[in-house]
Amino acid sequence: MNLIHNPESSQHGNTLPELLIGITLGLFVIAAATAVYGTSKQTWNAMAAADAVHANARVVLRNIREQAQMAGAAYLKVNNNDHFTVEISSSEDTGQAALAGVNGSKYVESLTLGHWHALDAMDCQGNMGSTHSSVRNDYKLNTSKELSCKDLNLTNSTYQALAEGMEDFQLRYAEAKPNTQTIQWKTADQVTDMAQVLAIEVCMRVASISTVHNTKPNAKLKGCQDEALPTDGRVRRTFKRVVTLRNRDGTMP
Repeated sequence: MNLIHNPESSQHGNTLPELLIGITLGLFVIAAATAVYGTSKQTWNAMAAADAVHANARVVLRNIREQAQMAGAAYLKVNNNDHFTVEISSSEDTGQAALAGVNGSKYVESLTLGHWHALDAMDCQGNMGSTHSSVRNDYKLNTSKELSCKDLNLTNSTYQALAEGMEDFQLRYAEAKPNTQTIQWKTADQVTDMAQVLAIEVCMRVASISTVHNTKPNAKLKGCQDEALPTDGRVRRTFKRVVTLRNRDGTMP
């Protein structure tokens, strides 16, 4: 007599130890994936904060560079007989300074760059409504850690923020000494003649608005005044740029 083989009789389920081992392995995988996700998220937050810091610095440096390139510039003026004359900026006169600076604490430190209104009517805020013969853009920090600016010659103008997260704003000026054929870096109160300044060094310490808790400052990185950077979990960078005043050609013989 042939016995009928029942295939179901050869199937076996998992034992309890096997189930426990499977669950344990699954928990390890979930824990590893969670840790990787957390690390990736922190890395992304740090990169986003650093990108925002660099973006704020770029806005300020580009604005100052564009205004510095026009400081003390000449422009062509059409006469009644259709002839052109070159109007040299009276920027070295007291009434229209192409370059001025104030040295002091970070909320006092300021930079003023002037140019003819006819050369470019737009000020550092993008306004074009001034009827004054010159535009004088003044840059300084406010107490909200923003670098602000305004046209000093624009009626009813108020300081507006260009970028946030600015913790320090320091300036130095490269003053030429034609008699000795030397150039020295000085603060605003040390400069004897702003008409002899050939370049400006701008230093900014910029911090992220959001905190990144796994961010640790590099001990080798310092602020504008050689100070150690705070350890509050924010991303910080110090930017130094030298902006040349290209309209000062001929200052040095």
